[in-house]
Amino acid sequence: MQMMRWYNPKIRAEEEVQAPMSEAQAIEMLSGNSRSNQFIQEYRRMRAMHSNIVVALTLTGETFYWEHRKGQPPH
Repeated sequence: MQMMRWYNPKIRAEEEVQAPMSEAQAIEMLSGNSRSNQFIQEYRRMRAMHSNIVVALTLTGETFYWEHRKGQPPH
C-alpha cells in the first residue's frame, strides 16, 4: 500500500491518504463536492501531461491550494 501526501481541495487541507491505484479511484477522491467538476477537469488536464496518477493528483491539489490561498493573509 503506497501512501501519498497531498492538498485535498474538497476539504481545503493537506492530508496523508492511500494513493489511488486507478483513474477511477483518483476521480472518486475529487468527487462529492460542489466544485468537483472543476477539480476533475484540472486532474484530467494534469493527467494528460503526466503518466503517473499520483503525480497528476498531487499537482491538481497544488493548483487548488494556491487558488484557495489567494487573498488570504500570510501566516
